Amino acid sequence: MPVVTIDAPVDGVARIGLNRPEKRNAINPELRHALIDAFTAARDDPDVRAIIIAGNEGHFCAGGDIDSMAGVTVQSARARMKSNHLMVRLMAESEKPIIAAVEGFAVGAGAGIAMMADTVVMAETATIGFPFFRIGLVPDYALLYSLPRRVGVAKARQILLYARMLKGADAYHAGLADEMVGDGDAEDRALELAIELTAMPPQAFAIARRQLGLFPTDLDAALEMEAMAQAACMTSSEFAEGAAAFKEKRKPDFRG
Repeated sequence: MPVVTIDAPVDGVARIGLNRPEKRNAINPELRHALIDAFTAARDDPDVRAIIIAGNEGHFCAGGDIDSMAGVTVQSARARMKSNHLMVRLMAESEKPIIAAVEGFAVGAGAGIAMMADTVVMAETATIGFPFFRIGLVPDYALLYSLPRRVGVAKARQILLYARMLKGADAYHAGLADEMVGDGDAEDRALELAIELTAMPPQAFAIARRQLGLFPTDLDAALEMEAMAQAACMTSSEFAEGAAAFKEKRKPDFRG
């Protein structure tokens, strides 16, 4: 049985599913490498315009598989983390939108993966948790980078230092999720959002996504990046199509 599944629920959308249900989709080396391969394939596929990441059979991801950490040395643990960072970089540097559909548990590394997504859709009884200190570890999967950007430095400090586990409405109101839906509905809503994003101009979206990844920055740097980006967009076929559609009072078609 593959530990990661990848399929196309609709044209233009890739769904990547973590598939170790007997371990609540906890990440071991095999799953990590398969996840990196699946994201790389989605990144390189010109027909993919949006990516959904989800967990198969009821849970998003229960974090790193502790059993797979037994017997590591400092050198092998560092190599393990460098491999984890390949996944983080794939998500951070993606030019395609990523939506996390969270059911059940998204804990530890699972929470880290979810926080790297552009949009998090969370079921009302799902749990996002950050229990690193409870087992003698520090937050990983770039949580010290992504969480302050999502909820602010002060709130991220409290969530991480007290190893919080936040469920449903508490997670949503804390800013850990962008939408909250009924149990079992997270993937359906994620797919609706993914379809909406496939209609966006890919070049303009990719540029803006990379600029958001550089936040925070000072005003001069932000304005200079904006000037360069908008100059590229104004001379693109995407803008030509968008302007024509506006004048003709129709929806733009950026797929060409």
